[in-house]
Amino acid sequence: MSGMSEVDPEVSSETFGFDYSDADPIAGSPLYDDTLTTLAVEELPVGGRTLLALSDGFFTIDRVPEFLGSPADPHGLHDDLVAQGMTPPRVPVGAFVWPGELNVLVDAGFGPRDGGGGIMVGGELRRNMARKGLGFDDIDIVALSHLHPDHTGWLADFEGNPLFVNARVVMGAQDWHHFMETDEAQLPIDGYVKRALMTLADQGRVDLLEGDVVVAPGITRLDGAGHTPGHSLYLVEDGGERAILFGDAMYCPQQLTEVDWIAGSDVDPRAAQRVRERYLRELDEGGGVGLGCHFPGLKGGRVLSGAWQSV
Repeated sequence: MSGMSEVDPEVSSETFGFDYSDADPIAGSPLYDDTLTTLAVEELPVGGRTLLALSDGFFTIDRVPEFLGSPADPHGLHDDLVAQGMTPPRVPVGAFVWPGELNVLVDAGFGPRDGGGGIMVGGELRRNMARKGLGFDDIDIVALSHLHPDHTGWLADFEGNPLFVNARVVMGAQDWHHFMETDEAQLPIDGYVKRALMTLADQGRVDLLEGDVVVAPGITRLDGAGHTPGHSLYLVEDGGERAILFGDAMYCPQQLTEVDWIAGSDVDPRAAQRVRERYLRELDEGGGVGLGCHFPGLKGGRVLSGAWQSV
């Protein structure tokens, strides 16, 4: 991944050492019943519809404290969470469902695997969807913010067979180029996910998007290049209300005020910062809720006069 953050140039696939041997790694984790991460499920009303925020697992940052911060505050998020009394300091690995005439899943979690001996563990998305009466077969569109492993893990089984058998997949065109057609990615796409995406592309079920594009009724892809070259945000709206799903353009609410905090996985940290500032300014001026895949408890918030207010 070119243009890596100066905060943590060592974040790579080797950091996580993915283990595919355990079919249900969440079950053996001490965080299996953690409501801030593994079991985080939120319903956010947007007009007359409801956005579902569903966790797939957790990312503990006690062994990678430099993941999110700045040169002056290299352990920014880690130290902030510890100061709040969170042990271990952790964030969820989230995804979102926008139910409707077409059911849209935004991001696909990390999947049922253990990364780095417990640094990142997934596997809960299917169960959390079932708790809301949804299965993978009910999804019509999978809208990806980007192609990092914690957003694509459930796209396929470990043999490369697509798991969302009735869905199209949409993503930023430049992410396809970066992850699928070059070897530049520091956090490369998993081989089984790449095989599935190639299969779906051969079937004409992959849409590569440029700019701002309506994906389905009430949901629009917004260009957000920075975290990755084709990073996408998604705007959901209904009845005059709206919410912006930041993907990893905004990793945590603290980045509203800690504007120089950047993630070790940002391809272009300065572009990612500009994206955050643009859409946070839009929320401040035009209203609406912001929410990201790694926000604690998967709780959204509003920007009011430059301050974050959880909802």
